[in-house]
Amino acid sequence: MRRFAPLAAILLLLGCYDWSPAGRLDDGGDDDDDDSVGADDDDDSSPDDDDDDAADPCTEDVDPETIGLDLECTVEVEVETDPQLEVVWQYGVFETDAAYDQVMMTPIVVPLTDDDGDGVPSPGDARAIVFTTYTGGNYSSDGILRALRGDGTSLLWSQDDPAWRLQPGSQIAAGDIDNDGWPEIVGIHQSGVLAAFDRLGTPLWSSATAVTGSGGAPFLADMDGDGTVEIIHANQIFDSAGVLLGAGAHGTGATYNNTSYSASIVVDLDLDGDQEVVVGNALYDITGAALWANGQQDGCPGVGNFDSDPEGEIVVVSYGTLRVQDTNGDILAGPVSLPGDGNGGPPTVADFDGDGMPEIGVANLGFYTMFDTDLTQMWSNPTEDDSSSITGSSAFDFDADGSNEVVYADEHDVWVWHGAEGTLIHQGQGHASGTLTEYPIVAQVLAETGPPQIVVASNNMWWEGWTGITLLADSGRSWVPTRQVWNQHAFLSTHINDDLSVPTNPPAPWLEDQGTRSAEVTSIPGVSAPDLSPELHAVCEEHCTIRIRVSNDGAAAGPYVASLTANGFPVGTIDVSSHASGTLGGALDFVIDPDVVAPDAELQILIDSGDDVEECDESNNVIDVDSLTCE
Repeated sequence: MRRFAPLAAILLLLGCYDWSPAGRLDDGGDDDDDDSVGADDDDDSSPDDDDDDAADPCTEDVDPETIGLDLECTVEVEVETDPQLEVVWQYGVFETDAAYDQVMMTPIVVPLTDDDGDGVPSPGDARAIVFTTYTGGNYSSDGILRALRGDGTSLLWSQDDPAWRLQPGSQIAAGDIDNDGWPEIVGIHQSGVLAAFDRLGTPLWSSATAVTGSGGAPFLADMDGDGTVEIIHANQIFDSAGVLLGAGAHGTGATYNNTSYSASIVVDLDLDGDQEVVVGNALYDITGAALWANGQQDGCPGVGNFDSDPEGEIVVVSYGTLRVQDTNGDILAGPVSLPGDGNGGPPTVADFDGDGMPEIGVANLGFYTMFDTDLTQMWSNPTEDDSSSITGSSAFDFDADGSNEVVYADEHDVWVWHGAEGTLIHQGQGHASGTLTEYPIVAQVLAETGPPQIVVASNNMWWEGWTGITLLADSGRSWVPTRQVWNQHAFLSTHINDDLSVPTNPPAPWLEDQGTRSAEVTSIPGVSAPDLSPELHAVCEEHCTIRIRVSNDGAAAGPYVASLTANGFPVGTIDVSSHASGTLGGALDFVIDPDVVAPDAELQILIDSGDDVEECDESNNVIDVDSLTCE
């Protein structure tokens, strides 16, 4: 018996294999010679057993056979990145009150029509985009509330009664506040009180008490979990009929002029079961009583988990600075100055770099800046918001890689940036706005399945560009799905149900890996994939052959190359053109020349060693083989 060094040479049985799922099955007959396909001596030990002595794993004819099929064996769809955002549709010319074509607030996306006839808001109902328009440069009064079909074909309605005009620079919120099964819309009347409308745009009520400041953003929540909805504006808590329940004595959640353009948030910050009103320098209960007030300057809040405990922390943008406060109001980080001049807009909180911790995106007069969890600056991109410096932004993980992207619009452009690096992914040119606290949103507008879209509000009161509402998408339509709803300015995905009911005890967003003004990835679409794995059938010293079988329990067929290595050197391949899903293939033979492969060589079988086939499981493609001594 001779010993040889392992060289990269081999003699093997090559060919083009095509394994189908068909195979011999045990028929159970007395004269059956295939009681156990591909095995012997395992079904009967009696002297007259038909296969006890017949089968030889080194010479037997091994047919393919059917095995279990993993229907969830998929791989992620490849996401394209066309830098130029595509305009799906634009609606800037209105049939009624055509001069009222300017929009400078954050639109919302909600179901208003019963398209599938089931009597309740459901995924089969088309989405509507609701917003307020104004004329000329009058963004503080005389606003017309409108609802637009999600496909951009026509308006559903316009509430143009002069007695029910809104502050067009303020925000709106939608949810089922009267428990009738359909959403209502709450906005700020031009007189300074709350105003509510049903899903058809019909006025329902206006509050007797004026709201604090101007240009603010209502927030809908069931603060005490009793099944009734409260309406929160700035430091005030109203019931579902607009009756004032209480008002805090400290901040209002505004980053600008102390009471203007407030956007307070309601969340169970300390996880005690009751939600609190979060402003920049205080925490209020449902009566407006301060649970604490830290004496800091007020600011616009965001929420997330910035330390090691499970409770939430508060991000505060306040007059050109950023800080993080603990659950009890203590300062954890900052304040740090925002790059450039200006006040700074509402913060967006999300995991932008995939590290499992929140980061903070903030727009200012001349820059959009990303801050890490400890408020160190990650990147800062130049923008143009000389008019207000208080614009907001949203976040979404468009490619479902674990890192959110930033969606932002300044005075002239719509931007989508890589959250961790700030590199440009998409840009939409043609937008214009005088800017307040508005921002583009991401929602499943056109259908309950498929890719989402970006909804942008525009006005050309100072700059040339779009008016009304524009729907944007990537040209490849490859963004991963999100929800069909975006119901308020300080959007928390955990705080609104798909049918627009308001949860009684919503989980804190950070416990669900959600952020502030961040869209939720609802599913990661994939394509069926193979799952190939080898198994050793026989080591045949008499024939100097290694026999293997390959299984594919994946949901798709796949070609592959089986390889044999000796001491790490490739010494042979077998090319299989197609291996059907849900099958264990027949035998593949590697015939070894003992003159070139040493008997003590370490042998390995590898499937798809070049990673040419994308599988749902790449970890089961290698087996070791005992050394082979050929006779």
